[in-house]
Amino acid sequence: MKTQLDGYYLSAYVEIDQLGNIYKFAHRHDQNIALWQVQQKEVQLIHYWELERLSGVKKHQYSFFDKHQFNALMDGLLEPYGLSMEDIVEVWGTPELGDGEGYMSIKRYPEFSYHSMCHLASCLLMDTNIYHHEKVLAFSVDGGSDIVSDTEAHTRHPFVGCYSDYQQGQFALESVCSPAILWDFMSSHFTMREGSLMALASASKSVAYYPMEDILLHSNIQVPKDVHERILDLTAFVDNLTHEDAGVKFNYFDERFSEEENKISMVMKIIEQMSKNIMDHNIDAFIKKYNMDTKDVYLAVSGGFALNCPCNTHLMNKYQFKGFVAPPCVSDTGMALGIGLYVFYDRLKGDFNFTLQDAYWGDKNDLKAFNMDCFHAFIKGTSSFDPEQAAKDIIENPIVWIENGAEIGPRALGARSLLGDPRTMKTKDALNHIKKRQWWRPVAPIVMKDKIHEWFEDPYESPYMLHASKIKEDKDNEVIAIVHEDKTARLQSIDGTSRQKKIVQVMESFYDRTGVPIICNTSLNDKGEPIINNIEQAFNFALRKNIDIMYVDGMRIALKNHQAYGKKSPLKRNISFSMWHTKGEFDQLVRDYNPHLLSVRAIFYYIHLKIRDLELLQDKRECKKLEIKSKMYFNSLSPFAKAELDRLFKDNMYYKQIEEEFSL
Repeated sequence: MKTQLDGYYLSAYVEIDQLGNIYKFAHRHDQNIALWQVQQKEVQLIHYWELERLSGVKKHQYSFFDKHQFNALMDGLLEPYGLSMEDIVEVWGTPELGDGEGYMSIKRYPEFSYHSMCHLASCLLMDTNIYHHEKVLAFSVDGGSDIVSDTEAHTRHPFVGCYSDYQQGQFALESVCSPAILWDFMSSHFTMREGSLMALASASKSVAYYPMEDILLHSNIQVPKDVHERILDLTAFVDNLTHEDAGVKFNYFDERFSEEENKISMVMKIIEQMSKNIMDHNIDAFIKKYNMDTKDVYLAVSGGFALNCPCNTHLMNKYQFKGFVAPPCVSDTGMALGIGLYVFYDRLKGDFNFTLQDAYWGDKNDLKAFNMDCFHAFIKGTSSFDPEQAAKDIIENPIVWIENGAEIGPRALGARSLLGDPRTMKTKDALNHIKKRQWWRPVAPIVMKDKIHEWFEDPYESPYMLHASKIKEDKDNEVIAIVHEDKTARLQSIDGTSRQKKIVQVMESFYDRTGVPIICNTSLNDKGEPIINNIEQAFNFALRKNIDIMYVDGMRIALKNHQAYGKKSPLKRNISFSMWHTKGEFDQLVRDYNPHLLSVRAIFYYIHLKIRDLELLQDKRECKKLEIKSKMYFNSLSPFAKAELDRLFKDNMYYKQIEEEFSL
């Protein structure tokens, strides 16, 4: 195995599947690609692409048709760097693009799934200065593995914890439990995203008196069969509550919320506490086995559950870890990061240097190349950057803010943001109206790092908005737009070292004017839309939402004539992943790859299990067997999984998509 890696590399968390491309199904969601450059021991991230930003499809769960389509896309994305696929030494992460399993290191740690090990690498190795010189306790706590690369993932431990002491040559892996399973169940059951469930849990004051004992604590590869039943028992108990039960089975219904919202909040409070208990259990097991003093250890987390800000802060407060390490893309949005770092760890034996300095590795804007003439009728005027004017604008009304490269991961971090004044509820109401969100959804703050201790009880830095810190009692009324019901806020800390220099200057001006070192920050996107990626999309958003002021890399753009802007929905993004351009081309692909017209359910089964045998689809008898097996598979699923697939088939029927694509 070679150890000299000099050159350019891609790590690609994508999927290649002809049938999946035609019918718009894929196993992997939140697909992403990273471009790396290696010079001896120095590893540098050059660019990070999240495909949802290119396609406009939130969580982007599409397959490429073949390697040629992938290469054609990458040639275009690499061109600004003077590169093409011919300059790429290797592509890691997707079997059809790379050298088999050579990048996977499955033989090194055969008991753990590849997906989980990549998540682990994304946090453990995101700052090798910490990895090389500190003790680190790292956890990969996701919803489950994927079988695109690791076809045996279902027989390996899906969640892993690691205690690392590089100086002492210690690297110990253990199977752990992941609370993300619970949140996946509840998201399916309530048809709400995990973030909304988390927010609703703390928003309502209603509390159910239900003695839910901890589950999952002793599960390894298989989730205990009774988990579904026990969660259903919990939801049934809460569903059956009436006003007559108040004071006996629960405290009361919070009158600000609907009865349904109250009940969801009651359930999610219990799930949140169970989640904390599970993570406590994981940490306690490591403390006992490795005799750790957590005050000398960094906590590192990745996987979808690492987005749970209240739990992250709970763990830091309870165990007093020395520091907290997690990338901005802790969910599957960070898999390309982890895939690359895992290869470097394996081939360079951990002896390499890398630091993910910040979050801003996405697409940049070229304001000079942007043709503003097409928006001439809507531009009142432009002016150069003045932080004092920007602070005044924020006080007046929410503004659109774009600066530098887009942030990676699911949260806006001041590069593609809506900014507002945190001192008034008018701001929160305006932002939730713009975003089409429920009134109770909290708005996150950006906080000047050197002022955290003055405004928050928890002193931890939070550069990637992964902590929910308690606001000091004498301060909460000054920033009411960002305060959750439990008096916490999901903060992002920022300082002068950030590449987002201009937003730091604006915050300093806002502080000088108001005495408040905090501004509201929420993501720049419409409901159901990925975060906006370019200037044209930002213009479209601002004009549709009646926003008067936008800043693009410092240029102040005042808008007018909003009512004359004809578009009512987000712009279509400029990258298509379809292999057809006409209805006839689509029909021909269906005849070629699904000649016996398998049902959507059977196609999903074929793709989900990665059968990878296109010849099978040409055999009518085999197709009938697939139909039977897919029905049996569907009937064997938990009620939560069935509900999720029912929605998938209903919302993503290819007929509907084709009709929309060709306006039939």
